[in-house]
Formats: sequence, structure tokens, C-alpha cells
Amino acid sequence: MQGSYQPQTEALQAACLTATLESISDAVLMLGHAWEIRYMNGNAEQLLKVQRGDVIGQSIWAIFPEAVGGPYYRAYHQAIDTNSPVSFEEHYAPLNLWTEVRAYPSEEGLTIYFRDISERRAIEAEIHTMAFYDKLTGLPNRQLLLSRVEDALSVAHGAGRSGAVLFIDLDNFKSINDTRGHDKGDMLLQLVADRLNDAASGATVARFGGDEFVVLLADLDTSADAAPGVAQESALKLLRAFDAPFEIDGMEHYSTPSIGIAIFNREPLSVDEVLRRADLAMYQAKAAGRNGMSLFDAAMQARVTARAGLEADMRRALVNGEFLLHYQPQLSIDGRVVGVEALVRWQHPQRGLVPPMEFIPVAEDTNMILQLGRWVMEEACRQLARWGADLRTGRLEMSVNVSPSQFHRPDFVEQVLEVLAQTGARPARLRLELTESLLLKDVEGTVRKMQRLRNAGISFALDDFGTGYSSLSYLHRLPLDQLKIDRSFIREAFKEGNGAAIVRIIVALGKALKMSVLAEGVETADQLSFISAEGCGYYQGYLFSKPVPEAELAALLCP
Repeated sequence: MQGSYQPQTEALQAACLTATLESISDAVLMLGHAWEIRYMNGNAEQLLKVQRGDVIGQSIWAIFPEAVGGPYYRAYHQAIDTNSPVSFEEHYAPLNLWTEVRAYPSEEGLTIYFRDISERRAIEAEIHTMAFYDKLTGLPNRQLLLSRVEDALSVAHGAGRSGAVLFIDLDNFKSINDTRGHDKGDMLLQLVADRLNDAASGATVARFGGDEFVVLLADLDTSADAAPGVAQESALKLLRAFDAPFEIDGMEHYSTPSIGIAIFNREPLSVDEVLRRADLAMYQAKAAGRNGMSLFDAAMQARVTARAGLEADMRRALVNGEFLLHYQPQLSIDGRVVGVEALVRWQHPQRGLVPPMEFIPVAEDTNMILQLGRWVMEEACRQLARWGADLRTGRLEMSVNVSPSQFHRPDFVEQVLEVLAQTGARPARLRLELTESLLLKDVEGTVRKMQRLRNAGISFALDDFGTGYSSLSYLHRLPLDQLKIDRSFIREAFKEGNGAAIVRIIVALGKALKMSVLAEGVETADQLSFISAEGCGYYQGYLFSKPVPEAELAALLCP
């Protein structure tokens, strides 16, 4: 009885074990010492896409030869050799299957439990992609780029090898969004990403944001002296990648980049510093005309630092009242002072008088020109009102320059009329000087604004006439009262060239359009004689006086 009981018990235990292994969620393989498959449950059949009856007794490496020598092979041998369990996650390419594996050695061989984690891995991959890759272009995003730049800096600093960051901005990208829509702009960004990837030859190409891209050349594999040249060669390849048009929804579109280059090596730099240098160099490329490259250097840094200091000083100056007006007399050809041009000056507490050519461009770039222009208008009109109360100066006109940013504000007309009302200045004595570039934008709106102000009694002069893009098609429509001949034509009138002829043409045009004509920059008696002979009625320049403070002007007006 006892002899027959034991086999029955073992059979029952085996049946129970088999039932258990068939019911669990894991796939199960049991291997013998010769790697033969001794058992496989139903889940294993499904995942491995085999039939138990076909593989039982065969070597697992014969059934799955692609695994020989790979991660599964090494892990299972390790478990047997060390008589210790192993666990790992691995992808089996032939079945496109991600598995989580636990293998346990025993006297009988090796028991392997594994499960399909492909869905979890796919979710993790999607989360990783969302976190580190740009959704539109598929390129590494800013976060991943920063990490790779940090790694590259660490390697370069330790090993003394050179690398480079190329900062790329698309020129005039806004135009495609404005003219064809943001969806076409997105298409362009995708096409640009593909071209940069192709041209960058395996380097990291990332979308930094908007229409900005960054290429990381982590190891230039060259000497520090040669690194700039190698990086510039790479930038040139990127520039050439834009030579051909981009086909966007059946239409050709040309786009160009501006590229800034920053080199890094043993110098201890932060990620932000390297990117900032490349960004500065990119703006230098734009300032040089776009569709080009610029290499960061120390002089560029010095200019940027000086510019930042100047901007900060200007903001303080506006608060502290450091700006003042100088006035340059304007005379009739017979020598009578008929008016003045108000010119802004900056009395810096440390530097003294700062030249306008140094701070006016900064004011325009930062939009401080709006606040500064408003102050100039108010101060000039206050002076005009004071002169209006004096019989000796009441006839003088005040010319005030108006920037394009100022003029194109929707409330510009209201601002000017408000200043006149507050100061008590006479509108008929105020002349606003406009530039040709200002007139080219929104001609219809410009005419309406000018007409409203002219109806209030204000007159207009077109400054530096002939140096911009003059067009008779709009010039005759504008309610202008005066053309101002740029000083460059006066200076060239006695040299070889067309200076004298241009002066004659402008004077004739002014007369034909019933406008007065004023010559700027008259510095010599010969120049005065020339413009007088040509019929120019008014002038200003150093021949009579440079721009002076109000106190000095009084002596010129009332000697």
C-alpha cells in the first residue's frame, strides 16, 4: 500500500503544481541542465509564439538562436554558474517584446518567470519623449539640450577638448505666420528641423523654442586654435542647407538663418554662459545683415556689457531728469533766425554730455524712445510757450523730431494735442519733423494723422530727404510744409559726384509741391552761396551756430 501511495502523491503534487503554473499571470519556462525545455505554461506559449508540443525537450537556444550571446543568454548562465537568482528587464527584438524576467536555479535546472511589460515600456517611452523631445519637430527639446551641453562642458573641461554651440534663429520667420498662417509656419519648422539634422552629421540638433534651434558639437576633435575654424565650417554647411526653397503645401518658401557660434574647452563655463555667448553672436550675425554666421569673441562681450550699462543708465536718467534740450537756429537765406530745431542731449553725471548717436539707437531698440520722445515734446512746447509770451521770440518756430515708434502709436495725435493744451504753446509755431522710413508704413493712416494735426495748426517737415526710399507716388499726398536736404548732399556739393545735382532736384521738387526747402549742415560761406544760388530758402548749420542750450540761444536770438 505504501509503495503505491508515494507515486500517487507525487503525481498529485505535480498536477497541483502544473495547475498553479497554468493559472498564474506570469509566463513560465522550466529548463534542464542541458538547457532543454522541460515545461512551458500557456502564457509562455502565447508570448513566445510557439507550441509546447513542438518545443518540449529541445534546447532553448535552438528555438531562439538570436538570443545566444545576448542579455538573456548571459543572465541565465550567470544564474546557473553562481547558483543565485537573477532579475532584469530586456527587449527581445525578434518578437518586439519587452520582458521583465526572474530566473531561479535549482537541482533540476532553471525556472524562469517572465511577463510582457511592452505596454508599460511604451508609456514610459512616451513620457520620456514628452519630457525631453519637442512635440512639433521630434528634436531634443531645451531640457535635454541643457543636459547634453552640461555633459559636453564637463568632458571638455576635464579632457581639454574643444566643442561648440551653434545658436540658430530663422530670419523673418514672423512673415510666414503673418502671411500664410501659423500652420504653415509649423510646417516650415518641421522642414527646417529635418534639414538641420541632415546637415549636422550626427551632432545634437535641438529646438530651443519658437524659431530658434541649437546644434551642439560636443567634440570637435581638434586643437583649441583650430576649433573656431572647424565650427565655422559646420555653420557654413548649415547655411548652405537653406539654399534650396522649402516646399510648403505646394508653394516654395525661402528661409535663411542667422547663426551664432560659441567655442568651449578648458575654460570653466556654465551652460547658461555658453548659450548666452552663442545667442549674442547670433544677434551680431543678424545685425550684420542676416543669413550669415558670427563667432563670439571678447570684444563682443565688452560691447554687450557696455550696451547693458548704457541702457540701465538711460532708465535712471529718465527718472532723474538728466536729459536736456539744445537748440540749433534755423535761418532764412537772408540771415534772419526763423526758428530752431530742438535736439535732445544727455548730461550724464560721470561721462558728461553723451552723443545722441550713442543713446538714441538704444532708446529706439528698447522702446524708451516713447518716454523720451514724450519728454522732448513737452519740454520743447514749454519753451515754445515761454517764447510766445515775448515779442522778440514770439515769431519763432520750434521743430521737433518724431520717431516712427512714437508716431505710429494709436494715441499719438491725442498726445500732441494734450501737450499743446497743457503747455499753452501755439500749434502754428510747432513743426514736427518726420523721416521717410516713418512715412513708408501705413501711408493711409499716416496721412490721416498728419491731416488731423495740420487741421490743429501744426506743420510738418520731411527730414533728411533723399537718403531713404522717396516715392513721388505718396509724397504728393502727404500734407508736408517743408523738405529738409540732408547734410551729406550739402557736403558733397563741391566734390565730384551728384551732390550738387541732387540739391537742385530737391529744391525744384519743393517749389513744384509748394513746400519750403531747408538745407542742413551748412558750414561754410561757399555752401551758403551755393544753396542761395539754387533757390533754397532756409538753412541751419555750424556756419551760424551749433546746437546750444537755451541760455546761449538767447544771445543769438537777441544780440
